[in-house]
Amino acid sequence: MTAPRRRDRIGYATGLFGWVALPYLAGSVLAWQTSGAGIGPAFFPPAGVTVAAMLLTRRALWPVIVAAVVVGELAVDLRYGTALTTAAGFALANSVEPLVGASLVRFWCKGPPDLRERADLARFVAGAMVVGPLAGGVIGGAVTAVDSHASWPIATLLWWAGDGVGVLMIGAPILLWPLQSQLLRARRLETVVVLGAMAGLTVVSFRLELPPALFLLPVMAWAALRLEMIGAALCGAVLAFTANIMANAGYATFESLDLHAPGQLAIAQAFIAVVVLVAMLTAQEAAGRVTAVRQRQAERRERARLETLANLGRLLSGAFTQNQIGDAVVGQVINDAGAQALTVGLVNDEGTALEWVAMGGYPESVVEQFAGGLALDECAAATDAVRTGQPVVIRTIAEYRRRYPDNARWMMASGGAAVVSWPLTVGGKAIGVLVLAWSDPQPLDTAQLAYTSAVATMIGQALVRARVYADEHARAAVLQAAVLPTSPAPIDRVDVGVSYEPADVVQGLGGDWYDALELPHGRMYLAVGDVVGHGLPAVEDMAQLRSAGRAVALQGLPPARLLAELNTFTRHASNGKFATMGVAVLDPVSAVLAYASAGHPPPLLRRSATGEVIRLGGAHGPVLGPVDRASYGEGDVQVSEGDILVMYTDGLIERRGQDIESGITRVQRLVAKWSGDEALLPACRELTQILAPPPRDDDVCVVAVRFGAIGGPRSPDPASRR
Repeated sequence: MTAPRRRDRIGYATGLFGWVALPYLAGSVLAWQTSGAGIGPAFFPPAGVTVAAMLLTRRALWPVIVAAVVVGELAVDLRYGTALTTAAGFALANSVEPLVGASLVRFWCKGPPDLRERADLARFVAGAMVVGPLAGGVIGGAVTAVDSHASWPIATLLWWAGDGVGVLMIGAPILLWPLQSQLLRARRLETVVVLGAMAGLTVVSFRLELPPALFLLPVMAWAALRLEMIGAALCGAVLAFTANIMANAGYATFESLDLHAPGQLAIAQAFIAVVVLVAMLTAQEAAGRVTAVRQRQAERRERARLETLANLGRLLSGAFTQNQIGDAVVGQVINDAGAQALTVGLVNDEGTALEWVAMGGYPESVVEQFAGGLALDECAAATDAVRTGQPVVIRTIAEYRRRYPDNARWMMASGGAAVVSWPLTVGGKAIGVLVLAWSDPQPLDTAQLAYTSAVATMIGQALVRARVYADEHARAAVLQAAVLPTSPAPIDRVDVGVSYEPADVVQGLGGDWYDALELPHGRMYLAVGDVVGHGLPAVEDMAQLRSAGRAVALQGLPPARLLAELNTFTRHASNGKFATMGVAVLDPVSAVLAYASAGHPPPLLRRSATGEVIRLGGAHGPVLGPVDRASYGEGDVQVSEGDILVMYTDGLIERRGQDIESGITRVQRLVAKWSGDEALLPACRELTQILAPPPRDDDVCVVAVRFGAIGGPRSPDPASRR
């Protein structure tokens, strides 16, 4: 081990020792101060500190935590006059307790527990709050019985109860802090009020000897519903600390009960534990219901976006002037779903400024002030998107003011809270920009950005049609070049080869298309399709369906559901009214390739180990468009490094006088002859030339994908190192 790494480890271990030892010392002093006053201490705070530290730390560092426990216990016990042998026994008990509790919880939960999950909370209570403190109580009770001639069962019970409550009161907030502290930061004032109310009402109930539930349960419910699990846990800690302080001052709510001091203490501990656990379970239930509501809302928003894309595609397909395009975009994106305001700008012929094609949703004063356009040399989100060809995403007005101080007046005057500027590109060159603005804060997550990308693609296609309208070939050629690259973008861990040959070799236009897109979390989306028709209408359908497919794929839908959504889109948005399509989605972690087909020829998979070529024919469904509410089957297959997936359109296998089955068999035989390590681009072209030489009756598209190292995460999981 190098010297810097050794110093880093020593420094981390030293810091961990301090972070455990200091709270342990403070909690132990508090326990000694309250011991013997009133009904005694309601809980032992260090028990929660040590077990939480072990649950959040690698096992290799547990000896550091044990050392902190031993040092802290001996220091406090000896300070308060405890014999060395007794203090050593207490140190042993308080070391065994978190070791047992943390080991059980980590074993049951397969790592640190997530207390937001009901099963993990139950395991935490069983292991860290019940079994661990009981193990420590057996040792600590025996030491107490020998030292003070007390009853060993009573001493064990008191130890177990005090440490169990301490684990719940202190350990739970510590474990929840990295998961939910952002909620407290977002509601600072409310957090202070809730915790202050809990402390104040606890003092009142103890001083006036009133039933605690009368005051405290409403506050706990408030914390659970508004501040979720961490709010309930912190309120419990405040309740326990305040109860200890009041007991030390001579006040005890349960003192009036006809019970001995241990009985009164047990009642107080049970009350605190039950109140906090009920509040935490209430928080779990409330959070689950809120999550379900949010999921339903998100699903409704996604359906609205898909419907908007379908309607927008249908309107833009018949829009041939900039005014028609502007009206369609404003009417759909603002009125039906999406942003509160938008701007569409085109670079002028001189390449010096953005001229607005459409402005909608802005106050009249903003329209009058900025209607003249924007010079490209000005520093603004819209001009940055055009100059760089990359989207500009602004989530707060403060961020806009910081990045573009000279042009923040636009956003401030319009009352905007978030804005996205998306470049409109053709052939890799930015020709304009789409600006969407929201008056409310927005997450601007993957779904929203995918929707914006799809809208921008459609607008770009429509603007190309409006600008280049002299003849159908010119318009279709530009449109096809804008959405169908000659080679796919590089994707990590895969090698992609493509061959696209239109039937019309003179004009080079066709309705076949392919797509290879990297999705979030390392997943990959592959698609091959064929729309009915020729010329400009077929290219329009191809462009819209390819863009819609990308937008839906980015939502994380499996292949069968993706095709079902695209079926609805095709029925409403295409000129030809139907298309065939094959879709595959690779999960690199599980190494599973899921696939589905909408009337499309089955993909082929060449196994690297044997050279065998298998037909993935386990998923079928109707062509896109004609069938209302169509359903699609889905298949999946395990893939390995070096396996090659081949997807193609029917132009590769259909010949006059030859059935489709014979055509697929010919493809299988040729792919089986591949060596497995050849360059895929020339291999795809050779496959096309052999099976579908010119003159062709139909377009041909072939995509081959060789899988690299798969079957594991893209980067090490930090949790796995604990």
